[in-house]
Amino acid sequence: MKDFVTLRVYFEYGQKVHDHSFWRKLYSSDFSIELMKRAKAFGLSQVLHLNVSKGYLENQKINWGITEIRHYKHPHIIEITDSEEKINQFLEEQKKLLLYTSILMVKNEVIVK
Repeated sequence: MKDFVTLRVYFEYGQKVHDHSFWRKLYSSDFSIELMKRAKAFGLSQVLHLNVSKGYLENQKINWGITEIRHYKHPHIIEITDSEEKINQFLEEQKKLLLYTSILMVKNEVIVK
């Protein structure tokens, strides 16, 4: 059985994809969809987009997210689970995409199957 770790990528709802050309930025998916597509293509085991109802990122005020339309600074999380080696390879490959995010790797989680 693989030793899994979890990587959490914290970003703002309005996060832009910075490694696209002007025209591709104009018509591309949002940041979370782009990151999930790249993770799937890379073959990572599991990826989840967690929609945060309340919270704040570093140096921000609390964002309540109580309306249907999210504020562009509202926090979101993508959670990726796979081996530490594979996640580190993915991080290296996607360095430019992840430039304006906060990343946390959680090790030694108990996984029960």
